Amino acid sequence: MFSKDQQGDHGFMLEQMKKFQEADHDNREKVREAQLFLNKRDGQWEPRWANINDQAEKPRFTFDMVTPIIDQIAGEIERSDFTIKVSPAGSEATKKIAETYDGLVRHIETMSGAVRIYNAATKRMAVGGMDGWRVVQKYADADAFDQDLMIEKIGNFVDRVWFGAFEQPDASDATECWVLTGIDKEVYKEKYPKASGESVSTDSTANAYYHRQDLVMLGEFLYVKEVPRELILMSSGEVYEDDEEFAKVKDDLERLGVTELQRRTRKKRVVCTRLFDSDGWVGEAKETVFSYIPVVPEFVNFDIIEDKIVYWGAVEKVIDAQRVFNYSLSREIEEGALAPRAKTWGTPEQRQGHEDTIATLNTNTNPWQDYNHVDGQSPPFQVGGAQINPGLRTISETSRAIIGQSAGMFAANMGDNPNLQSGIAIKRLQDKGDNGNSKYTVAREIAQAHTGKILVDAIPRVYTPGRQVRILDEDGSFDMVTLGDQVVDNETGQMVALNDLSQGNYDVAITSGPSFKNRQSEAVEALTNLGQVDPSVIHMAGDLLMKNISAPGMEAVAGRKRAELLQQGLIPPDQWTDEEKQQAEQAQANAQNQPPQEDPMVIAARAEELKGQADMIEAQTKMQIAQAGIQQKQTELEIKMHEAETKRLETQIKQIQAESDRAKIVGEIKSMGAKAAKDLAEAEAQDIENDSVVTGVANIMKGMGNG
Repeated sequence: MFSKDQQGDHGFMLEQMKKFQEADHDNREKVREAQLFLNKRDGQWEPRWANINDQAEKPRFTFDMVTPIIDQIAGEIERSDFTIKVSPAGSEATKKIAETYDGLVRHIETMSGAVRIYNAATKRMAVGGMDGWRVVQKYADADAFDQDLMIEKIGNFVDRVWFGAFEQPDASDATECWVLTGIDKEVYKEKYPKASGESVSTDSTANAYYHRQDLVMLGEFLYVKEVPRELILMSSGEVYEDDEEFAKVKDDLERLGVTELQRRTRKKRVVCTRLFDSDGWVGEAKETVFSYIPVVPEFVNFDIIEDKIVYWGAVEKVIDAQRVFNYSLSREIEEGALAPRAKTWGTPEQRQGHEDTIATLNTNTNPWQDYNHVDGQSPPFQVGGAQINPGLRTISETSRAIIGQSAGMFAANMGDNPNLQSGIAIKRLQDKGDNGNSKYTVAREIAQAHTGKILVDAIPRVYTPGRQVRILDEDGSFDMVTLGDQVVDNETGQMVALNDLSQGNYDVAITSGPSFKNRQSEAVEALTNLGQVDPSVIHMAGDLLMKNISAPGMEAVAGRKRAELLQQGLIPPDQWTDEEKQQAEQAQANAQNQPPQEDPMVIAARAEELKGQADMIEAQTKMQIAQAGIQQKQTELEIKMHEAETKRLETQIKQIQAESDRAKIVGEIKSMGAKAAKDLAEAEAQDIENDSVVTGVANIMKGMGNG
């Protein structure tokens, strides 16, 4: 850390900047080489081959196998979400204020377009091994009065940013930093008329481009100074700093009976900034709202060897293999496609008269060609043609494989499936590639976590009590809250501050994973699967299920479902939004103005009693129905028995009637027999003329006698 005198010494400051530039010069040169190799035209050929066409007229082609690897690494990271999470760490920290920090950080990132800045820096970091961004305090727009914290990109980070001594991969322990900014000369003269306009030099020793902007490099020196401060412990347990703000509330605290218990002096870090050019300072030093240098580097493969900081990206290790690949494949093309065609040799006598045919020898399809035979001369013969060195093909394929292996990328990672492997085999190859490239994700996490730490530390100084701010949620919804809003605590009757960001200590961490849209789909799938096992999950979490379905109108449906769940009391109070809490408080206030309601326990007991009575009535009804059923069955049985008895009696009556009819017939027959006997007796006196009659009568009498 610079001393107070050194901080104001322009010459000493420049010497220190050059010292740290020299210490990192070799790393920066490798980064520049990787960037030019990937982005400059003909950058994938060694400079000494730049004029090869003029010297030997040989082909020189570029077959870029490296850019797709960088795009794959950057694309995988861009498809992920990196979320800064704030959690309570002590003192008067609360979960509610931590959530306010979360929403405010998302608001700052959204206003800044931070995701694009992060992704662009991460891609450049994957190329050369380092890049970064910075945090600034500025007006969000020209019409704003309140200042905001913003994430801001740094163009050409490798040529414009240097840190003092540090050992952490996020440079959070650095106490000095130099940032160069390119400004148009005319704008520079207008803005800083007293400055010399002499550019601050970088460590770069050569330029790859000649046609560039004519800019003045203005330097910014950021440094940490320690300022003593006096802390006061009050009888209420709160800690204040003895400053102007404490002087304003001191009398109010004394009236409330809050007294001073203890004082102690402690130093606090304050980052200062001062502009300079190569001849002197441009303006005075200014204090900022930051405690950490608000410039965030992003390193991959970061290490310290022999007190030397080293880092490198994906390109550095594949430069040689790519150049060999370009050269060997160019030679293949030279010896194949660009090689002279085979020539047919013969004498003029053999060609005479066949000139037209020979002129089209390489294009006609005639199966037979004539020539003039000359004694003593051999027939025409062919010499030359493409003869490709098979070793070049081996070199090309080997170089291609080395490029992928050096970058840690397999064919499956690049969307290539040359051997038609199974899905499981492809997934395992992708996992291997992901393992090798996870270091880029880790580097992004480290840098973004430090960004969150800088923001959380500075937010209470920028977003002061009484200011209304927007709090963003992950799904894009938002709430407007007033910081430090004073309200009455219903339990204690004292005034308390809501969303007081100056209270408590908070930790910052980073979480990374699939993007929010992918996680929405996963949430819908998970809730649906759980609902098949336990249908109550769908009922209790119906608002979350509908909220995560990306379809028109689902947000309104989710709102209606949530209102229903709130009315049913299925959403716990700690999950209520501020608006829902206000509605609940309003409903409670309205209830206090109405006649007192019965004790819920009494209502519940009465409900249980009524339920018991209803159950008893239901049981009695079921019993009566059962008894009626039994009686009905008995009646049906008796009816059937009566019907059977009736049928039996009818049968007896029929039998009796039949006997009666038979007896009647027998009586009639007997009567007829008696009459016949009488007639026979009368006829005995007469002559019996017909024996058959007598015989018939006798037979009848005989039959009756037998009956």
